[in-house]
Amino acid sequence: MMTMKSQGKTVLPGDALAVSEEFLPGKNAYDADGTIRALLMGTQVKDLAQRETGVKPVVVAKMPSVGDVVTGQIETAQTSVSNMKIYYVNGLPSSAGFVGIIFLREERGGRGMRRTQVKLGDIVRATVVSTMNAMIHLSINEPHLGVVATLCSNCGRPLSDEGGRAQCYECGNQEDRKFADDFGRQPIQP
Repeated sequence: MMTMKSQGKTVLPGDALAVSEEFLPGKNAYDADGTIRALLMGTQVKDLAQRETGVKPVVVAKMPSVGDVVTGQIETAQTSVSNMKIYYVNGLPSSAGFVGIIFLREERGGRGMRRTQVKLGDIVRATVVSTMNAMIHLSINEPHLGVVATLCSNCGRPLSDEGGRAQCYECGNQEDRKFADDFGRQPIQP
């Protein structure tokens, strides 16, 4: 059996597509008091053989899944949790604007001081460990994960690798973070 499909106009969420006597709600459409309406922005699609109308989305953002390696920038940093805006998923650019949460384990430095794992503005590589409740949970606990680039807290110049610590050649400041094993190498590999 041949199915005839036609594409129509661009619609916004809530736009009327048809009346329920004429068509059934298809994908990304719903029936509201006898009127078939668009659930999201896209192009109206009519399946004349099945008598359905729906919406083909304009953009489908693929959410990172468990095991994906993501690279982004720290937007908020607290003692036990940080938020990271994701710019790369498995090395491919992502403009979807996803934000991941990094739960930081506490590590003690020398003399009872706590080690800062990430700071605001750091470029970090992490892996997705969970997407429970549509939240992207990230981890930086493996050697190739962690801070891949950062700036000096004193003068704002890029820091370079000095055997487990980052050092600023401009002012001499040394900073300690959870660095990826390729920290300080140019160019940054997403």
